[in-house]
Amino acid sequence: MVKSKIRLERRRNDDVAYLYLPAHAGRGAPGSVAKHISLSSMIENYRGPEVLLDFDKDGELVGLEFLRVSETLVD
Repeated sequence: MVKSKIRLERRRNDDVAYLYLPAHAGRGAPGSVAKHISLSSMIENYRGPEVLLDFDKDGELVGLEFLRVSETLVD
């Protein structure tokens, strides 16, 4: 598998941003994400933006999803 560079994709209509890490198989690739973990579930009293960590079937971190980005990111 050829590893790509880190890439940030922002969808304004959905108010979502996704950070693709080099190990990500690509958007829509079957089995590219096997498990999601919310950052808030790992850090007690977390008050930051909603962030989901995406892992592949081998447990490698492959991407991060940021929700409600218009509230937290600046253009």
